[in-house]
Parts: sequence; C-alpha cells; structure tokens
Amino acid sequence: MKTPAEIKIQIEALKKVRPKVRPYSVFGTDNLVQLDAQIDVLENNLDSTDIFDKYGHSGIDEEVVPAALEARQWIDGDSEFDDLASGYPLEE
Repeated sequence: MKTPAEIKIQIEALKKVRPKVRPYSVFGTDNLVQLDAQIDVLENNLDSTDIFDKYGHSGIDEEVVPAALEARQWIDGDSEFDDLASGYPLEE
C-alpha cells in the first residue's frame, strides 16, 4: 500500500508529464483520458467499484477502465509499474 506522500508524488509526476503525452496512440486510444482517470483514482482514492461506476459505462475509450484499475493496483502495491507516468508515449 502506497503512502499519502508516495501518492502525492505520483499525482505530481502524472500532471507534469501530461502536456508532453501524445494525445492518441497509433490505435486511436485516448492517452490523455486514461492519464486523467489515473489522476482521478489517485486523488480520490477510488476503489474498483467506484472505477466501474464512474468509467465502466461512460462511452469513452474502452482502455480507460484498465488504466484506472492500474492506478488502483499501483496504490495497493500490486502494479507492475513503479511509476505510472513512465508508461505514456511522449510527443517528440
């Protein structure tokens, strides 16, 4: 389980990288919506039920729920990523 200080650092890292993130993947996935969902999970400590309620039927990119769940797993210490921000493709 991540500490509040670790979560705050991760939120800041995601917000810092956001302006540099490529808006869409080559498959049309909206990277910014995914990133924003991760920030939301971290800022509001959303659990999986909250995530599905908020993003599961939103009609936005189908990759948003997995991205949000990854942030939840990161909080819980179950993510394969040490830094969520490093997983986003950056503009060149």
